[in-house]
Amino acid sequence: MSAAFRRLAGLAAAAALLVTAAPAPTPATAAGTPAADAVVPIDWDRFEAGLPSDAQAERTRAILLNSSEYSLRTWYPATYGDQTGDHLDLGGVGEGQIRPPGSAALGLATALATGAYDAAATGVPEEQAREVAIRLITSIAYRHEANSSGGWGTAWQSALWAFNAAFGGWLLWDDLTAEDRELVARMVRAEADVFLDYTVPYYQRPDGTVVTPGDSKAEENAWNAAFLNLAVAMMPANPNVGVWQDKALELMISAYSRPSDLRDDTVVNGKPLSDWLNGSNIFEDGTLVNHSRIHPDYFTSIANSVGAPLAYGLAGRDTPRAALHNAGVVYRALADHQFAAPPYAAPGGTIYRRDASGAATADIYYPQGNDWGTGRQLHFLLLDTLADAYGFDDGGDVPAADWAAAHAQRVLDMQARFDDGRTYGAASEDTYSGREQWVALLAARTYLTHWLGHNAQVGFTDQAFPVRPGDRPGATLTLDAAPAYPRGVATPLTVTVHSESDAPLHRLTIGLDLPDGWTATREGTADGMLPPGGTATVTWQVTAPEHAGDNAAELAVSARYRHYGVQRELSDTASVAVPPGVNVALGRPVTVSSALRANTGGELAVDGARTDASRWLSAEGDPAPWLVVDLGEPVRIAEIHVFSGYVKTGHDPTTTLKDFAVEVRTPAGWQRVAAYTGNVAHHVAADAAGVTGDQVRLSVTDPSASTIDVARVFELEVYREGS
Repeated sequence: MSAAFRRLAGLAAAAALLVTAAPAPTPATAAGTPAADAVVPIDWDRFEAGLPSDAQAERTRAILLNSSEYSLRTWYPATYGDQTGDHLDLGGVGEGQIRPPGSAALGLATALATGAYDAAATGVPEEQAREVAIRLITSIAYRHEANSSGGWGTAWQSALWAFNAAFGGWLLWDDLTAEDRELVARMVRAEADVFLDYTVPYYQRPDGTVVTPGDSKAEENAWNAAFLNLAVAMMPANPNVGVWQDKALELMISAYSRPSDLRDDTVVNGKPLSDWLNGSNIFEDGTLVNHSRIHPDYFTSIANSVGAPLAYGLAGRDTPRAALHNAGVVYRALADHQFAAPPYAAPGGTIYRRDASGAATADIYYPQGNDWGTGRQLHFLLLDTLADAYGFDDGGDVPAADWAAAHAQRVLDMQARFDDGRTYGAASEDTYSGREQWVALLAARTYLTHWLGHNAQVGFTDQAFPVRPGDRPGATLTLDAAPAYPRGVATPLTVTVHSESDAPLHRLTIGLDLPDGWTATREGTADGMLPPGGTATVTWQVTAPEHAGDNAAELAVSARYRHYGVQRELSDTASVAVPPGVNVALGRPVTVSSALRANTGGELAVDGARTDASRWLSAEGDPAPWLVVDLGEPVRIAEIHVFSGYVKTGHDPTTTLKDFAVEVRTPAGWQRVAAYTGNVAHHVAADAAGVTGDQVRLSVTDPSASTIDVARVFELEVYREGS
């Protein structure tokens, strides 16, 4: 939000609210200590050997440069080329808008930072390439919810997206402005802190019960581990780094854990395997299921764990040995495990295919088919390179280096078909929408593995990383905000801080940041010292100004305290609606044409909640759904607000109401006040000024553009004129 904020800082022991001025920050700046202070830049002077010159490194570099050419000359101009703002409009907050540009950015950043970039090969001057990489990185960071209201982040898979942009930012740290460094560091801190209280998921429980049929959690745990390893290496001065490290170890060990590991007392980084684990994610033979099949593409995701030396090595540190857990088992499943046909698809045999003489080829066998296309090579190349570099290709008759050479050459042959550096042609080669950017990401990590091995001695350590009490935040913060703060109406907001420590929290302050012109009156007090296990609660009555300029606002809260002598800070934000008055539809009787299920009825459209679990969903096969809310009496209406979509997908435009009308029942009959065709907005506000009625109807003629064509309505809100 661009408006200046006013800090309403409540010292818990004070009787009156303290009001101090604050600059005009982005919403997340309730945090006091700059996140970038915890970052330790890469010391490039440690790496003096230059570029690796062996044939395989050169092949990988050529792939990376081809991909960079495509990013710079074709993809970036076509996607963002006409934008002139400080930060790119990425087009949304979903995977398709955040992950691909981060992948492309990491590709460019790797080429630039290692010195592998060649303007003659790409046709783009180095400084221009650097500008593009930095703009992508900083735009992704700027659009993160830690930096922008309504941004992406702290959701399923968002750590993976953040990894790409953050790693690129760390590689180019010296080229970033202080402001941009802070944006990147805030993004990393916010994503890493998700794991302070996180339960690691598993495919199968210790008793053999399958928790998620057809869907191993191996890939998910591995990408989360990769992100935390980066956060630990990049931000070692963050007070939560001890907990991040511990969770990274647990995630790496769990990602490709076998049932037998639950009975294994081998000590890895300070604890027996059996103590690290609460389940398993792969089978004993190293195979796994994802997308309801034995899926080789997801075998290779172990590279997210095994690739940990890229972060630790750049930081000048040894890598925890947990990164290598079961790497050899999984690699042998790719290279040597025999699949009989039947029951598997003909012709059977190994996933990695050999020619008649037994030599490596680039062909891949998918025992139960592949839903991502048949032309993928880079993820296999990355894992081959890691297996060769870190020695977990033991026992096979074909060394990992041979497989790597075959896969790299296949990619170069694919790229040679085009004059702009792209890899793929037909959609069947790879069906993923961000496939070219995925090539950039994987080529970058593969080349960086070669470069780091050439420039440093990569080491592994079995040292323990115990988490001390002072390593944990020691408290939780809960923000209870209303979905809407009507203009001129005092509405409560409550912050609760609960101690989870055996030590007291000293000098506790609880603060609230409001947009300019907003006011708040605090109710109740709380101590400046919170005893072990104690709870402090502060409530404010918050009022938006009568003439607030926006229909939405960001309210930010924070709690600051000292825990084991360390200054700590917790923060949270709430994105709230700022309607013109009181919602007279709230809790009123509703009638609908249909409901998808018993728990998706029309009453959920007037319950004040905007969560996926609290939506009216019309039935499939209802081509023209409708909803009517009875206001109980004639009301002179100012505005009618409709919220639709699906939070989990970032309100993908295919999930919002598409064609619909908003109508009011007046004494003269039904009157249309607004109609929308081809709508893609999550929130629309219909101006009904001067219309008086006792019922409001939502009449839908085309529910959505989704394959499951139903109306998805969070709320229908009706605001009385002059309320």
